[in-house]
Amino acid sequence: MNAVTFRQAWEYGGPLMWVLAALSVIAFAVCLYLFFAQRRGALRDLLEDIRRAKDPAAAGGRIADRMYGSVEWLADIAAIAPLVGLLGTVLGMFSAFGGIASDVAANAKPVVLAQGVSQAIVTTIFGLVVAIPSLAAYAFFRRRTAKRVAELEEMADEVLR
Repeated sequence: MNAVTFRQAWEYGGPLMWVLAALSVIAFAVCLYLFFAQRRGALRDLLEDIRRAKDPAAAGGRIADRMYGSVEWLADIAAIAPLVGLLGTVLGMFSAFGGIASDVAANAKPVVLAQGVSQAIVTTIFGLVVAIPSLAAYAFFRRRTAKRVAELEEMADEVLR
């Protein structure tokens, strides 16, 4: 069985691989941001923002919404990446069967079909490779955000009493 190198897979995938690469970089950046922005020490800064606000309840609600909104980026990427992979699948199959249709007179060579199917498979795989960790990170950070918001509410209650 011939192994396909990463470079070959990248070339088979075509331009959609750049979209998937961008989505993976964004997902990684969001994970790094969330990891540092939601550490326990950062809650003290947010508590100060609530303390200084004219309406602490509204300020707390806005902070909670921002925290949950940051996590939603991972869910969006987890939903978009497989669709980009599916688009690559459709384009690859279109290319494969279009190549066969135009080469019917020359007894359509299997290599024409194989190139299109390769694009289809590669983009699907890479779409899932981006989506699955993004969804796992979303689940992790969603739970972590809920814990941090609850901790922030407790701290705010103690300070504002």
